Amino acid sequence: MRFEKGKSLKGLTTLGIGGKADFFIEIKTEEDLRSALVETAGKRMAWHIIGSGSNIVASDTGCKGAVVKIGINNFKKTGDKIYVGAGNNLLLFIKKVNKLGFGGMEKMAGIPGTVAGAIYGNAGAYGQEIKDSVSRVKIFDSEEFKWIKKGDCEFGYRTSVFKEKKDWIIVGAEFHLATGSPSVLNKISKDIIKLREKKYKPGLLCPGSFFKNIIIKDLKPIVRKKLLSKIDNSKIMYGKAPAGYLLEEVGAKGMSCGGIRVAKHHGNLIYNAGGGREKDIKNLARILKNLVRRRFGVKLEEEVQYLT
Repeated sequence: MRFEKGKSLKGLTTLGIGGKADFFIEIKTEEDLRSALVETAGKRMAWHIIGSGSNIVASDTGCKGAVVKIGINNFKKTGDKIYVGAGNNLLLFIKKVNKLGFGGMEKMAGIPGTVAGAIYGNAGAYGQEIKDSVSRVKIFDSEEFKWIKKGDCEFGYRTSVFKEKKDWIIVGAEFHLATGSPSVLNKISKDIIKLREKKYKPGLLCPGSFFKNIIIKDLKPIVRKKLLSKIDNSKIMYGKAPAGYLLEEVGAKGMSCGGIRVAKHHGNLIYNAGGGREKDIKNLARILKNLVRRRFGVKLEEEVQYLT
């Protein structure tokens, strides 16, 4: 277990912003997690769970209590099932299962973050979501380790029950994947990564997609009618209106606030150009949401999580 006081959050998030955490604890085993939470409870200290920090906007003023980074990296194959620890890098996990001839996640290659982070936000891309392959999730609820059945995870578009149950800490998950050709799966993942790298340049300080796409069927009839009358229907993908497309239609590309900018080549790519702060991100997000709401009548929702 790694422990530090006054740890800067800038190095713990892919946006590279934030103040300092009172305490930082990096967990490598399940028992380390139990020990750390017992310690924080004894000191009446709040705790905040992170993975690789790829979907987090950290506060300029830092974070009170302890920031706990889950680095549990178990990986075990049993028959056609695979158990993977929460801290495994998602891309490396996908490469492993591709090599083993297990399909179902190959199109998610390149999504930043850990396995637990992907489960927490039900990450997905190109028609695949992690919920499609998860069979159950192992958690620690501050008292005991236990399994949560897939049906109880309440997976939805970029959400899960874990966003509501803040005391449920994901420590691992079991996957049941379809069989496939390792070479075919690997090629699909490589092609997807090439596509993603055109959008997200290596080294760019960003959290991935900032806003969620709009699910057409979930809109109220009057709102759906207004939106569909104002957009090019050919832009709808997998039943969703891409947030990037809506943002580009209102002139978002190239906009900035302080050190935070919208990429000139994609409306839903918000990055830290240098010296960016949380307040800059919140101000820019508010401006962008207002522009989209006025034009299309829909409300964009952040995919990122705010850490305070």
